[in-house]
Amino acid sequence: MTSWRVIAGGVLIFFVTFGLTTGRLWLRWQKGSTIEPDCSYNLKGLWIVARLCSVKDRFPFPPPLPIVQRFWVDSGREVLLTPDMQKFLGLPIGWEGTYIDFRGILLCARDPDYLLKMAKMAQGLPYEPSYRWLPDANTLAECPYCRLAISLDGKLTAR
Repeated sequence: MTSWRVIAGGVLIFFVTFGLTTGRLWLRWQKGSTIEPDCSYNLKGLWIVARLCSVKDRFPFPPPLPIVQRFWVDSGREVLLTPDMQKFLGLPIGWEGTYIDFRGILLCARDPDYLLKMAKMAQGLPYEPSYRWLPDANTLAECPYCRLAISLDGKLTAR
């Protein structure tokens, strides 16, 4: 009879621990799945990709948007994050040294056609980016929906 109680206690402890861990992970997943991409992160990522496109692929800075879109964003080329890139993007400590791709950085979550453009991007179909590319001499890209812009030197400004 003692062995039955020990087994029942062990099973109870296992299921309680399993339930709490699974519930915590499920809540974290739910919270993370409702967060839309931040436009400031996307614009900073776009600046990093444009710089890498000019350095690695030897295009003059700023490169044309079709080159950035075709060779870096839509192809899913991964970028090794340096500590400077990690700080620039505002990612938490521990992301440096990891590979990240910047798919979706050309789309703003406030764009009325965001879901349609994301579906086209996921299927490899041509889509129109949410951002205006090179709207003036000092700006790389600007978001007409969030009123943010990234300058050629990497500074994020509100418009």
